[in-house]
Amino acid sequence: MTTTIFQNPPLLLTEDEAAHLLNCSARTVSRMRQKGLLKFMNLGNTIRYPRAAIDKFIDEQAKTATA
Repeated sequence: MTTTIFQNPPLLLTEDEAAHLLNCSARTVSRMRQKGLLKFMNLGNTIRYPRAAIDKFIDEQAKTATA
């Protein structure tokens, strides 16, 4: 059985990996970063997204049903 990014995502994600987890395009992830919606870090000339920040974003965006 192969491991996918959904089963065991790395601690720091590339823009493509973050987009895959969020089910959107890398361009959308870039726009979200530019708007301050996603935390990120610069590692040299690359941008990485902490997995915990992606998980937190998903939790914050989740809506609960009201009766």
